[in-house]
Amino acid sequence: MSLTGGAFLGLVIALTVLAFLVVVAEWPALAGPSPGKVAARVGTLLVVNALVLLTAATQLNAQYLFFADWTDLKGALTGTVTTTGLKRGGNATQAGRATVHGRAAKAASTLPPLPAGASSAQPISYTVHGPASGIVNTVIVQLPQGYTAAANAGTRYPVIETFQGYPSSPSRWLASDSMNLPTVMDQKVAAHEIAPALIVSPQVEIPRGFDTECVNGRPGRPQLETWLTVDVPNWVAKTFRVRTDRGSWAAMGLSTGGWCAAMASMLHPAQYGGAVVLGGYFRPEFGLYEPYPPQSALARRYDLVALARRKPPPAAMWLETSHADATSYSSSAAFLKAARPPLAIEAVVLRHAGHRVGIWQALLPSTLTWLGKTLPGFAPKP
Repeated sequence: MSLTGGAFLGLVIALTVLAFLVVVAEWPALAGPSPGKVAARVGTLLVVNALVLLTAATQLNAQYLFFADWTDLKGALTGTVTTTGLKRGGNATQAGRATVHGRAAKAASTLPPLPAGASSAQPISYTVHGPASGIVNTVIVQLPQGYTAAANAGTRYPVIETFQGYPSSPSRWLASDSMNLPTVMDQKVAAHEIAPALIVSPQVEIPRGFDTECVNGRPGRPQLETWLTVDVPNWVAKTFRVRTDRGSWAAMGLSTGGWCAAMASMLHPAQYGGAVVLGGYFRPEFGLYEPYPPQSALARRYDLVALARRKPPPAAMWLETSHADATSYSSSAAFLKAARPPLAIEAVVLRHAGHRVGIWQALLPSTLTWLGKTLPGFAPKP
């Protein structure tokens, strides 16, 4: 019986309704002050409430596929997941080091001062005005360890630009109860597997409540791609001591943000040397939002599977998907099949895994190790 199938979901609902009817029918018989009857009333209420919660949980799981099947649920409880590693396209190190001509952020000669009390201990929230896109919104920045130390005043750092899923917030990547990227980064820096990096988390849900998939819409619609890949990098380069070569910039995202990271690196290879795509996909998946007509030039622009087949850029990419992840697997498999040099992909394909943060948290250390080995700007110092 499938974890997300109609038979199991129907059985849980039937048991919940049956338990409720039994409680209603037997409640008068349980009346009375005796300890036994009090315990019986408490027990029956606990059972009904537990079944109601189970019903809600199974329905949500069927909708969002947090756990794809019973094997996935067992793997989440035991920490055991079946994994297949694949490499497609060219050499990732060569892709990360390739020279790409095109528009990229330029460093400023003079930088503004940091806010009072700024340090690597807490993220800093900024309101950023994007002249190219016309968007004004939030960007959260996590400084690397040692950024404010006088001894490092001349040091410039690589940048990881992160993209959250939908619905979510930029803090998804930074929060200790979520992806906790800053802590994992510090651990990998201490292990000499990656260089300290600036983490930049812009808001992608613009306007709030709309799944715009990080794309530019037709005139009158938000220009999200321009905001994320032009305005934000330009602002970062003019605000912080960062390196501006493509080998020092990486895009990283989960779920919808995984699509955004893939799109950024594929369409802007002069800015981003590589991307980490966790549970993402390679064609935008819109809900009610319609940024452009289905057969338009913009629709063709955002088909990364076709781009990988037709004219792949020299992008290094690390991606995770699962056979059981209905959100990610189909277009990821097509993307892997279409990939050819100079695009270079290292993929982790899970056998039984859903679409959830727990999987991506476990893989995060490996992605940072990969960045340190693949993109020259992230290589740890001797």
